[in-house]
Amino acid sequence: MGVDLTTITRAYTEARNRGLIASFSGRGSYVLGASNVHESGRIDLAMNIPPQPADGSLAERIKESLEELLARQPIEALSQYQDGSSNRSAIHAAQAWMRPALEGLDTEHLLICAGAQAAICGILTSTLRRDDTVLCEPLTYPGFLHAARHMGLRVQPVDIDHDGVIPDAIERLHRQTGAQLIYLNPTSQNPTASMMSEGRRSEVASVLRRLQMTLIEDDPYRYLLNDAPAPLVTYTGGTRTYYLASLSKCLWPSLRTAFVLPPAGQGDTGLQAGLRTSGLGSSFLVSIAEQWIRSGAARHLAQEVQREARARQTLARSLLPETARGQLTGIHTWLPLPSHWNQQLFAHALEELGITVACADSFSASPETNDAVRISLGGAINQTVLRQALARIAVLIKEDRRRGARTIV
Repeated sequence: MGVDLTTITRAYTEARNRGLIASFSGRGSYVLGASNVHESGRIDLAMNIPPQPADGSLAERIKESLEELLARQPIEALSQYQDGSSNRSAIHAAQAWMRPALEGLDTEHLLICAGAQAAICGILTSTLRRDDTVLCEPLTYPGFLHAARHMGLRVQPVDIDHDGVIPDAIERLHRQTGAQLIYLNPTSQNPTASMMSEGRRSEVASVLRRLQMTLIEDDPYRYLLNDAPAPLVTYTGGTRTYYLASLSKCLWPSLRTAFVLPPAGQGDTGLQAGLRTSGLGSSFLVSIAEQWIRSGAARHLAQEVQREARARQTLARSLLPETARGQLTGIHTWLPLPSHWNQQLFAHALEELGITVACADSFSASPETNDAVRISLGGAINQTVLRQALARIAVLIKEDRRRGARTIV
């Protein structure tokens, strides 16, 4: 062809980065058709779920768990509804699971519920009333926003910097609005993947104690991270703090099991009523969670998910712009957009390529926010599919579709 080998090599690399071909050692390169992308032709990077372990062990583990449960317990026992404190055996397992994170705290009144969303609804129902003000990070978990707005609460964002929410801003809003409760996700924050520093955690805890404000600390990603600072609840000593930990983000989305530690000295009576309002749990799912924790399967599975998440974050770092942010073993990446892209237009353009992501405004506590998208790395069925999707995102973000556009008046 009269073309230098270096040019051909670069062309293959570009085709691979665009997700047009796949290369395999010893087998060569193959053109990828639509069927190679995903069975449905679409790649969902909007829903934040943990990736399945690369060894494919999850399905087999679930099958073994079902057989063991049915052999050990009658189906009638597994078919019951579950309130937060009735299954002491499962609670003891949960206490053991959470002990490393909550060292030194009294977990006697730990509760189990049907996912962190149910816990958030239960806490808000039991502590606030319509028109009360609740504080949060400017970008935060949409489930919290939905619950707060459905209750008629006034959601007020707190100013942040690179270390997390600013303590003086919390105090200022407390005085201006009378807010008595703040919701925070300080560890691998959803959606920005930021990490509140240890020093800031201490400062925030000090302000909350002095103002006698209540804290909801949502901590779903901790068990995928090896170097996260201690939870905020350890800085508050548990005073006026609800601590939430979910298994859905670190093990299996369908497990729908979360643990709630109520404020120290408060007991669980009021929260129990709120949790019953938001929904009862499943004995079946709680039994699987207990079995996995006691057998060590939960710890092993979390390590396998973490290993897969690390590989996917490595892919994201190699393909996406340097402005993208994600924890080393986190399951999502935050991608601020350049000035030539509007978040809705960017998401729509990705939709046309068969890729879905979550826009910043889905997480915003205020009417306006900067243009960015959250990319959930666990949604792709494997790393090959994820690479194709990320390569297409990387190519698209460089396009400036304003060029050559005509002004219409």
